[in-house]
Amino acid sequence: MDRHHLLTERLDLRPITWADADRLAVFHADARVMNLLQHGVLARAQSDALVATYEAEWPVLGFGNWTATERATGRLVGLGGLRVHTGDYGVAIRLAFAPEAQGKGYGTELCRSALAFAFDVAKLGRVAALTRSDNRPSQRSLEKSGMVREREVRMESGRVILVYAAFNPNSGRRNQTGRTSPK
Repeated sequence: MDRHHLLTERLDLRPITWADADRLAVFHADARVMNLLQHGVLARAQSDALVATYEAEWPVLGFGNWTATERATGRLVGLGGLRVHTGDYGVAIRLAFAPEAQGKGYGTELCRSALAFAFDVAKLGRVAALTRSDNRPSQRSLEKSGMVREREVRMESGRVILVYAAFNPNSGRRNQTGRTSPK
């Protein structure tokens, strides 16, 4: 198994590749999942473009996004991982799970694995996460993973986004600094 493929207690986390395009197109088209993400529901061409981006990030950045598959059933239940955020937040964790997989602790499981990967393998100093102020399940998942709420950001739309962060405990830096961007 390569160092980018992770196994948790219940999840098989594999880097997203073009081979995932068909099943991620279905996932990206599900409004119950995607309406919580910044880009919302994606058409097939948009989904394919995003899959291509996900695949390209791994060799360039040394990190990226995983498909989250239940080990017991082999069923795709979500996706998540590390991405360079478009704002000034640095590298951020992002998670999305199918409704039938929500509330089972998978978000916390994936988040903890992503943080361990970020700090132990990618050697990042800080990882952020953004969530809507009304998304309590996401907030609880981030907090259970060891992330701490840093601040609120009011978007132009009026929506309030909460910014969470975790710092690399292995860096020896307690002043909350460190590499927050890729290479």
